[in-house]
Amino acid sequence: MRRADTHCSRDRQGPASLRPLDPATWHAVTTPGTRAYHLLFGLLIVGELVVNAALLIWAGALLYLFFAKRRSFPVVMITRVVFHAADLGVALMIPATAARIGPAVSGALAGGVVVTLIWVPYFIRSRRAEATFLR
Repeated sequence: MRRADTHCSRDRQGPASLRPLDPATWHAVTTPGTRAYHLLFGLLIVGELVVNAALLIWAGALLYLFFAKRRSFPVVMITRVVFHAADLGVALMIPATAARIGPAVSGALAGGVVVTLIWVPYFIRSRRAEATFLR
């Protein structure tokens, strides 16, 4: 077996899932015929890089809006929380990913849903949030 076919298993350097842009990992998940291949894995990896970079920038904007007490903060925060929960759910649409999901990912998805269910109604209905973000 070639290294690309077995690269998704655990090796001395840690799980391959922590190194998605490693050439051997990229080859294993994007080359038809390899055991780890799925049509959407390449798109998922690139998409997750872009989405996580956007979420990082979004977090900086949220910090500014929060401390400046801007009226737009609740809307931007609601959008971010919903977007983050949706992002976690998108990876589950790939059957190979859903089959290998572990408790950590399940917990992150459940946590994202719980955060959404708590914070969205709070920002929509809370008089305190409405009074805090005036500008």
